Amino acid sequence: MMIRLLLASLLLSAAAAEELAVDGLAVPVELSLPENHDPAKKWPAAFYYHGTGGQPSTKLIRQHTGPRDWIVVGMTYSFPGAFTHTAENLEKERLILRRVRDQLAASHGLDPKRLFVSGFSQGGWMSGLFFQAEPSLAGAVILGAGHMREVTPKPAPLAAGTPLFLGVGRLDGTYPFALKGRLFFGKLGAAVTMETWTDLAHEFPTDGSPALKEWFVLRNGGKPDADAFEAGFREIGELSPLDQWWKLLEFRERPFVTAPGRPWKETVARRITELEQDPAVARESKIFKRHRQLLADEINATTLPDLVKVNNAYVQLAQQAGDSPQVKLVVADAQRVAKLLATNKERVPPAEAPKPLAPVLPRQDRGIPRNPLVR
Repeated sequence: MMIRLLLASLLLSAAAAEELAVDGLAVPVELSLPENHDPAKKWPAAFYYHGTGGQPSTKLIRQHTGPRDWIVVGMTYSFPGAFTHTAENLEKERLILRRVRDQLAASHGLDPKRLFVSGFSQGGWMSGLFFQAEPSLAGAVILGAGHMREVTPKPAPLAAGTPLFLGVGRLDGTYPFALKGRLFFGKLGAAVTMETWTDLAHEFPTDGSPALKEWFVLRNGGKPDADAFEAGFREIGELSPLDQWWKLLEFRERPFVTAPGRPWKETVARRITELEQDPAVARESKIFKRHRQLLADEINATTLPDLVKVNNAYVQLAQQAGDSPQVKLVVADAQRVAKLLATNKERVPPAEAPKPLAPVLPRQDRGIPRNPLVR
């Protein structure tokens, strides 16, 4: 009972927040200070931008930072409604971001060198734009969004290893844009962690994101938890070979597993390779790799004929996959591309004559690096 009361007290403390008026905003932002706050010290901070129609909130980010060590700010926009991306509109939001940053640096010890932006849906798109346009940022969290537009002027390369967390539902229409974000920001120099939420569409997991919690630990000087890794790896090892393989595809993306200086990334990769010697796992692995190649083709497509080829290839893969649990996902991706083609039907070239089905073997390249597709 005492433990439950303590946990409840911590959650209440973590949720405590106050309004903060900011010049240029009609709605106050929400400020949540860490329970161990000392204004004489320097603190990392996470600004969170809500989705369209939302209100400033610190709840989601505070859930993942824990009650200590972080300043969390629920941000809002200088305009009502949906954001229209122009250089002028983005600059207005940058000015507000800097204003809040500087105000809290002067009054509450916010460290300007350790400021992270985050957001879900519209807030995720906004975070991606800030990550390109605001060189003072230490990193970003893009949730339910990805990369669609490059800012003007062209973004400068990021400092090597600048951290970025991408989280998206596998059935979310923004999923391909999250994959584009992984590639785009990776080329700019970011160290990208991507978590895909099984069976979710445009929503955040109700029980939170373990990977995002780990990501925040590492951003504030914390160390990977060896006991947690060993326990998780051991638990997965008790499953059937095929279920182990699926779980390890997700587990290998966890920030603690991929942290530099640890052998866990290689340990997981070695076990995945061993499991793929099992015939049942080998079959699913071939489908998985081919599917990943098609996702890479989709996000790299630049013309409608390219998309027609991708759509046909998705349909062919669904036919070849038979009773694989991946069929449902392949069909969903084919339908997504088909809808895109339907909106541009007047520009789509005539379909080619159908060809006999033939086995399609996966290429040896990785396509999209470590995209954790799920059942």
